[in-house]
Amino acid sequence: MAWENAPLAIFAHPGHELRILHALKQLQASCLFLTDASASTGRSRIHLTDQTLISAGLPKRELFAPQPDSTLYAVMTSGIDAPLRVLRNDIIALLEKRMPRFLITDSAEGYNPVHDLCHFMVISIAANKRIPVFDIALDGDPADFGHARPENCLDFTMDAPALSAKLLLIQNYIDAAGPQLSQEAEQLLARYGRGAQAKEILRPALQWTEYDSAFRVRAPFFEEHGRRRVREGKYESALTYSDHLRPILESLMVVA
Repeated sequence: MAWENAPLAIFAHPGHELRILHALKQLQASCLFLTDASASTGRSRIHLTDQTLISAGLPKRELFAPQPDSTLYAVMTSGIDAPLRVLRNDIIALLEKRMPRFLITDSAEGYNPVHDLCHFMVISIAANKRIPVFDIALDGDPADFGHARPENCLDFTMDAPALSAKLLLIQNYIDAAGPQLSQEAEQLLARYGRGAQAKEILRPALQWTEYDSAFRVRAPFFEEHGRRRVREGKYESALTYSDHLRPILESLMVVA
């Protein structure tokens, strides 16, 4: 059973828990996932995450029905935010029941629009509840404090046995998840080295003004990637920051 008032991690996709398994265990934090990560393969990864949480000795996943990724992409492309309001209200109800002492969520890096949507939805909810929010690096260096001051972060460092156990869980997960995730995960591990996984840093969450200022002057990775896919004939259209993601995020921050 999770500790009373233990933190709650709210992630966009199953698999993100792998980045901070040690911290989650030390905190006895439970996890909630907005989506089932089925966008790229058509297959849910929720069952793999459930197995990982058990193997890592973590609390069971919160009883919260994840949505297909396509639901959140439809919110961004259509501007119809009814599904987002449902998700938001369900999370608020859970927070009122659990009363976590702080929240953990995905970084807003411009890498994946669903990650960034999750980040700012969590911030908007937490602002009304006056709950602190920390974020974690997903595409970035696990040992990088990023936008935050080190003294304001929660810094977890694993010993060699704990790191070996974490790397084994990561390897088991990506082996079972299929070639696309395996390739992405292996590239990330190679970029920073497996030893970098010994550091897990929870950073005070990036705020809206800093994020918006950055991507008003340069396109985020997901937009550049989408436009490249359009040129290659893979996508019919590209999701952009100014036309699709920003209006949704701005509406969330107004609610906050």
